[in-house]
Formats: sequence, C-alpha cells, structure tokens
Amino acid sequence: MEAALAESTALSSKSEREYITLRESLKGMKSAWRADVDSLRDDMRKREERWRSEAETTGKKYAKFLEESKARKSGLQSVEKLREEDARIRREVEEEFREEIRALKEQVQSSSAASEKTEKTAEYASPLSPSPPRCALC
Repeated sequence: MEAALAESTALSSKSEREYITLRESLKGMKSAWRADVDSLRDDMRKREERWRSEAETTGKKYAKFLEESKARKSGLQSVEKLREEDARIRREVEEEFREEIRALKEQVQSSSAASEKTEKTAEYASPLSPSPPRCALC
C-alpha cells in the first residue's frame, strides 16, 4: 500500500508540475498573442490615419482643381463675350465712319459743284475782263 501511495504521490507531483508548466506556457502564449494583437491594432490604426490623411489631401486638391476649372471656364466665357462685344463695336464704329465719309463726300461734291457754278457765273458775268491765270493743277 505504501508503494501505491508513493507511486500515487509521485504521479500527483508529476501531474502538478506538468500542469504548472502548461499553465505558464499558456500565460506566455497569451501575453505574446496579446502583444501581437496590440501591435496589429496599432499598425492598422496608423495605416487608417495615413489613408484618411491622404484622402483628405486628395479631396482638398480635387476641390481646388474644381474651383480653378470653374474660374478658367468663367474666364474663357468672359474673354469670348469681350471678343464678341469688340467685334460688334468695331462694326458700329466702321459703319459710323463710312456714314461720315459719305456725308463728307457729298458735302465736298456739292461744294465743288457750287464752286464750279459760281466760277462759271463769274466768267459769264465778266466776259470782258481777262480771266485770272489758272494754276497748272486747275
């Protein structure tokens, strides 16, 4: 019986040592896994922050691009309106000049005709007096 008791005690001690070893191994594995999980969470958080930052930067650049694009379109429309207005004003000014030139031409022609008529009248009115010398161009 004593042999059985000693064997049972030895077996119990061996089992207890194995249990303690397994328990310590599990604690070590648990803390290692916890450290790995914490490290992964930290890496994921950093990656998400970087992506969020890049997304915000890209969003800001896109918004700025849209503003510049709208301003450029507006500028092009403004330039086109100015060109159209310039062409319209140029046509109006040219037409006014043409009208003034026509009026001046008519005035010159009527003045020339009146001058010739006056000259002829003067020649007929004074047939005895010698006619004034004419210039080579007249």
